Amino acid sequence: MEGRVPPPAVADKKFDLPLPPCARPSGPPSSMSPPPPPSSETYIVQIPRDQVYRIPPPENARIVETYRDPQKSKGRCGGKCCLWILISTVVLAVLIGITVAIVHSFFNPKTPEFSVTKVLVKNPKKQAHAHPSYEISLKANNPNEKMSVVYEKGGKASLSFTKKQIASGKFPSLTQDAKDSTNVHLTLAGSSAMLPSEVEKSMKSTKLKLPVSLSLMINVPVKLKGSMETSKDLTVTCDFKVSTLASGTNVSSQKCETKF
Repeated sequence: MEGRVPPPAVADKKFDLPLPPCARPSGPPSSMSPPPPPSSETYIVQIPRDQVYRIPPPENARIVETYRDPQKSKGRCGGKCCLWILISTVVLAVLIGITVAIVHSFFNPKTPEFSVTKVLVKNPKKQAHAHPSYEISLKANNPNEKMSVVYEKGGKASLSFTKKQIASGKFPSLTQDAKDSTNVHLTLAGSSAMLPSEVEKSMKSTKLKLPVSLSLMINVPVKLKGSMETSKDLTVTCDFKVSTLASGTNVSSQKCETKF
């Protein structure tokens, strides 16, 4: 039995749509022109004239500056703090300096200053190998501005010629105010030892003046009084030269040193 071949399918004309023709470029792709840019739009804003020329208040300018540069604002505050710290440091340094000066002046007071003003030899016996007495006048100066000096009892003085003691005595007790000068008189008794020939010749020479170099040493306890009180031992050494030990004695040169 022969099979039948179905007839070819006929397309329904009602559902068949015409296909658009394939657009073929007329030229190469590189020659295609780009699409035109979109048209720009313009806006007009109207502002009142009084707002255009108005100047902002200073408060707004400060606020803007603060927000614009916060580090600068912090720097200003830091500058004020540094200024106050600098002033406080200077004031503190001045106070410390004053305190140190006061303490230094108390614990390191200046020593009194001495000078020999007059020397007088008294020889009651007109004979050889006499033991005369010596009257020596001194000028004592207290250089301390706020401290008085009290020369206490127990002070000693001695007179020497070429390191050989020829007389000795006591230093008087006295009180000396701050920045005050006082005349001190010493009476020294001659030692029992034989006088050096140079000293004896100068004492007996009336026509020809024979200069003599002598040394005076003083040791005396002192008390320094001010806002506080302290005690020290004072040593005075005066090397001086007199024109003669006879009448008309003059101190021609001297050098006095004092120390605690």
